[in-house]
Amino acid sequence: MSTAEIGQAVQGATSSRTVLARPDTQPRPAVSWWGDVWRRFRRQRLSLAAAVVLIAMALLALTAPIVAPYDPAEQFRRDGLSALGEPLAPNARFWLGTDGLGRDLLSRLLWGGRISLAIGVSATTIVMATALLVGGGAGFAGAKTDFLLMRLVDLMISVPQFFVMLLLVVVLQPGAWVVVLVVSLFGWPYPARVFRSQILSLKEADFVLAARSLGVPERRIFLRHVLPHLLPLVTVYFALSMPGVIFAEASLSFLGLGVPPPTPSWGAMIQDGLQYYRAAPWLVLFPGLAITLTVVSFNLVASGLREAMDPAQRGR
Repeated sequence: MSTAEIGQAVQGATSSRTVLARPDTQPRPAVSWWGDVWRRFRRQRLSLAAAVVLIAMALLALTAPIVAPYDPAEQFRRDGLSALGEPLAPNARFWLGTDGLGRDLLSRLLWGGRISLAIGVSATTIVMATALLVGGGAGFAGAKTDFLLMRLVDLMISVPQFFVMLLLVVVLQPGAWVVVLVVSLFGWPYPARVFRSQILSLKEADFVLAARSLGVPERRIFLRHVLPHLLPLVTVYFALSMPGVIFAEASLSFLGLGVPPPTPSWGAMIQDGLQYYRAAPWLVLFPGLAITLTVVSFNLVASGLREAMDPAQRGR
């Protein structure tokens, strides 16, 4: 074999090795933590469908002034009641029927979702913020602060919550802000315990010890290094707490201690429809289905988030 042929063979082998090695040397695309969570969450079809349902319900609630066919307090005394003065069944004009005062049930259901979801989100946000402040502060500070805050948590847990809630609502007079205040007042102790236990494990981590050795202030360590690691847990607990808050609001409204009439809420609509539940079962059925669908959807989303945010599933 000549020298030229040997050179061509070596050059061909080198180029072939370069072509074969090129795919292996290309770096993998970087995936953020939230991107990885979304990738695992969307594999769970049931949780993803529940998230779509919640988004649709939230959009309907936000756009209730636009999509609702009538004013929720408008009474159709002539067209909205039968000849005997009873509610109308679902028909071409009133798609979900009317209530005992001739008001359009679909409009009241949309506006009721706006009120119920707003109360649920507001109260749950206050609950999570309080639990994070108390539980996180107790776990991170330790010593006497931990002892005092945990005794406060034990005291709040030992209080008969529902009866105290009824007492406070009666004393403060029913209203949307009163429902938010009362529900959020007793919802934070259990999440606070969970956040405290998580903080106790995080504050002994290597990155926290390294920050302390560099002289970083304790408040900055808590806000910049420890608190972000609680975000997945807070997200899951937010989704888990929403059904309980919605049930609490519906229970208070059902007892006549929630949002005062004529402002609609799902619980108040069920309470109003009880006197017609034999002749007009749709008055109880549709608000009950709305509450059930919302609660089940939140539970499914929380279950999917818990699995998607599991560190053991990272990269799978």
